[in-house]
Amino acid sequence: MIRLYSLGLLLPLSIPALAQQPDTLALRRVGVAVRPDSLPSITPPPIYGRLHPFSDLIRDAVIVTTYHILPLLSLQEQLRQIAGVQATPYSGAPGAQVAVRIRGAASLASNAQPLYVVDGVPVFQNTFRINTTNMLGGLVPAEVQELDNNPLLSIPNEDIASVEVLKGAYETALYGSQGLNGVIRITTKRGKQGKPRLNYQSYGGAQQARNRYELLDARQYATLSNEAAERRNQPAPFSAAQLASLGRGTDWQEELLRTAAVQEHHLGLSGGTATTRYYAAADYLNQQGVVLNSRLRRYAARAALNQRLGQHLHLDATGSFARTEQRVPAYYALQNALLTPPTQSPNDPPRSGFYSINPADLARQNYQAPEQQRVVGQLGARYELTSGLTVEVRGSLERATLRSRSYQAAYATFPAGENGNLIFTYRQWFLNPALRYARSFGGERHAVTASLEAQRQDRKTTTEQTTYAPGGGGSSSSGSWEKYRLNFYQLTAGYTFDERYQVRGTLRRDGSSTFTPQDRWSWLPGAQVLWHAAKESFWNMAPSRLDAWVGWGRTSGAGNQGRNFFPLLLPTGVGLGQTVPAFLPELTRQLDAGVEADLFNNHLTLTAQAYARRTTSTIYVSSSLVSPGTVQDNYLRNRGLELTAQSHWQAGKLQGSSRLAAAFNRNRYESNTAIFYAFPYHRTLDGQALGTFYGYRTQGLDANGNLRYQDVNGDGLIDFQDRQPLGSGLPKQLLNFSQQLTLGRFEAQLQADGMFGYQMHNTNLLYLDATSGFTNASRRVLDRWTPANTSTDVPAAGTNLPVLSTYTLQSGNHVRLSAVTFSYKVWEKEARNVSVWLGGQNLLVLSKYRGYDPNVSSAGSDNQQAGLDAGAYPVARTFLVGVRATL
Repeated sequence: MIRLYSLGLLLPLSIPALAQQPDTLALRRVGVAVRPDSLPSITPPPIYGRLHPFSDLIRDAVIVTTYHILPLLSLQEQLRQIAGVQATPYSGAPGAQVAVRIRGAASLASNAQPLYVVDGVPVFQNTFRINTTNMLGGLVPAEVQELDNNPLLSIPNEDIASVEVLKGAYETALYGSQGLNGVIRITTKRGKQGKPRLNYQSYGGAQQARNRYELLDARQYATLSNEAAERRNQPAPFSAAQLASLGRGTDWQEELLRTAAVQEHHLGLSGGTATTRYYAAADYLNQQGVVLNSRLRRYAARAALNQRLGQHLHLDATGSFARTEQRVPAYYALQNALLTPPTQSPNDPPRSGFYSINPADLARQNYQAPEQQRVVGQLGARYELTSGLTVEVRGSLERATLRSRSYQAAYATFPAGENGNLIFTYRQWFLNPALRYARSFGGERHAVTASLEAQRQDRKTTTEQTTYAPGGGGSSSSGSWEKYRLNFYQLTAGYTFDERYQVRGTLRRDGSSTFTPQDRWSWLPGAQVLWHAAKESFWNMAPSRLDAWVGWGRTSGAGNQGRNFFPLLLPTGVGLGQTVPAFLPELTRQLDAGVEADLFNNHLTLTAQAYARRTTSTIYVSSSLVSPGTVQDNYLRNRGLELTAQSHWQAGKLQGSSRLAAAFNRNRYESNTAIFYAFPYHRTLDGQALGTFYGYRTQGLDANGNLRYQDVNGDGLIDFQDRQPLGSGLPKQLLNFSQQLTLGRFEAQLQADGMFGYQMHNTNLLYLDATSGFTNASRRVLDRWTPANTSTDVPAAGTNLPVLSTYTLQSGNHVRLSAVTFSYKVWEKEARNVSVWLGGQNLLVLSKYRGYDPNVSSAGSDNQQAGLDAGAYPVARTFLVGVRATL
């Protein structure tokens, strides 16, 4: 079952000396009643629920459905059902990371991900990175720098009970210095009182690349090469006889892309008594990638125990283990396949003195073999001191280890083989004591809540890197370690009068060992006011429920050490520059307001929310090259509107739940200085949107078939000074439609998504749309300029393209059928049942985009470089058949 919310949690010991290198769908409001015979999780109950013994209804209403979490489709991509949530995979590789943006871009950091909280504990706060940075000469993709896979692979979808998305001003303020990019709370499954139940879920299927580039065949390529050589006054590389003998040649995409099998098996056992509940599960996933020599295997196990001792003490323990094994071919293997001339053959003999590596051999011989283990253990205790007053303590340990062996392809006189070994470790200790109070009086007309919390979070990372020549020889090694701490204290209080008016506030004092003593601590408050208008005595009309609220809060990125870095370009005095890692604490202020109404006897719920957010960046450089300090003031402004309509309906025996979510966002970067951030294809400029592409604007062809570009400064020359903003890679509009249908034993579920108002730069098209003749090209060049074909916008043969221009920049607008499942319950007896189902994912994408997929992010979670597609790995279309059983 999936539950998606927009709410918050009540979380927050001394700071040591500096020790570091540098909404799911809400069909109705949730009610949670704590009964004497229940065993609630130690995690505080949802803030919008009903806390015993009085009502504590809170806005931002929550989306609750009984939808099944879709198999295989990453959990982040299912969060698109929440208005304002964008989920963009780094690529289609098995286990690839997913960039999640909540209410647009809030950060300038190169890895701006939301905070993940699992069973009340922040996790996944470190990214294993190698020492590679983006330089002005070209893009170093995120998957080359970040060797992590998607951290949610450590939690099989079948182990998830509910998901909550926190995006509001007050809700994110509850997480203070870690709430900058929003919060995703995950609650895993627990046992239920009753007989032991065995649950089994299994599926298998096949994956294929959804589409392919349309490229020249061998004869078309040879013709282009001859024309380009003639235009350069060079001999033709192909004779007339050779040209006549050529056919289609080698389809290098066919050599590297394949139909890949996938399977997953999940076995769970749960049950319990009035005092003890238990849950245990094991999971196995085997996914062959659609690119040659790629794969993913995952082994996972999870156990949870809830125990009540007497009437006042509740204990819980949770432990999980996950291991992933990957095979990741060279990142540019598929790109090389696109560019390799079709006149070459996989069986061509090597040149004298060299090993000839074709794209297929490159994928087989040049790869990484990452193995990652993640262990998380949690212990919690909750004791009721007196009626309404409880004390809680939660502690956890998270340990992640990544070991990756690298293998190189043969070249020159060097053989193929293993040539490197990377070992990363990450450890986090977490301790969270809390005192909570909840009481009603005056005939439950008045209700108050309060909590006082503290948190200590210690983290340590180590890195070891060794490189060597295959087959022995010399080697070089390097290593580093980092240690840092985050602490906070937090006071949260709320008051409700007659279930009509509610006010609540939070005050956090966060401290991080990352900064100097004078900058270490910060105050991060938040507040919210809610009015249940339909509960007023004068209200005697539809809708039956009408809530309005206003919230305000401050968050920052100071607690996101391990992620919130930015490659700061520093001048060297010779017109060039070098990058150093700068840590961005980033302070955000957000104001939001909303209204929600139930209509037609609660069959239709409408929600509208508006927000304004400003992020202030003060850069501290964590490098020995420069002194730490403020570089400049930067501001990132976001404004947006989110609309949601959800309904429950019935037509005869057919029952349905429909949901439509839309979001509109605009952002603008502002700087007090003339300094701007430069990337290979983007500029972050004062007055422009974040992720703005910066290049040349084309103006058709001249009389000789050459591309013309706009002369911005009017000096008669086309140079770097004539580059200009060409649009942003961040979408302005998001759209989602989800549907669930039930008819007797049949059930269907659908998710469709849309993204609009953004640009995509496919770096492959810099070569594929060129007519240089040096590499293979797209079929677009068949319409190239010739003396007999002058009414075209495709330049003549022999033309190279600039780094970026409107000639290759494309609109990313698209609508996607993300997932469809059909299930049938073949047997049912009491709580036992067996169902079979069919499903498909990424089945259809309506778009004019010329690439594998219009929703990928080769620059990862870097908001300043959004909209980049290196075309390294297709997002696959998947067909599945499965079974679910509860016995």
